Amino acid sequence: MDEYIIQTDTFDFEERLSHPCVLAYFYDHRNLQCRGFSQIMEEVAEQRCEDVLVLSVDMEQSPELAARYGVESVPCVILFLDGNPVADLEGANLPSVYYEMIDSYQ
Repeated sequence: MDEYIIQTDTFDFEERLSHPCVLAYFYDHRNLQCRGFSQIMEEVAEQRCEDVLVLSVDMEQSPELAARYGVESVPCVILFLDGNPVADLEGANLPSVYYEMIDSYQ
C-alpha cells in the first residue's frame, strides 16, 4: 500500500474512526474495477492528508465490516464524520467527486 492510505481490517477499523473525518474504501483485489481504483484513492489521500484519514478495507479479509456498513458492490467509499457514516458512493469515480463529497460535509 502507499504512504497516505492505511490498510485496515475488523480488528482496528473502529479505532481508526476516532479521527474526525475518515474516508474508507472497500475493495476486492479480484475485481478489475478495484485494481485501478487504488490510484484514484491515493490521489485523494495525498491531496487531503491533512484533513482526512483514508482507509482501505479488503472485503475478502473483512466481510463483517462490509456487511455492517451495507457494502454490496465494490469499489465502495464511505465518508465517516466523528465515527458515523454520513455518505457513500459505489463504483469508481473521478477524484473530484470524492473532493466534493468531503467538502460538502466539512
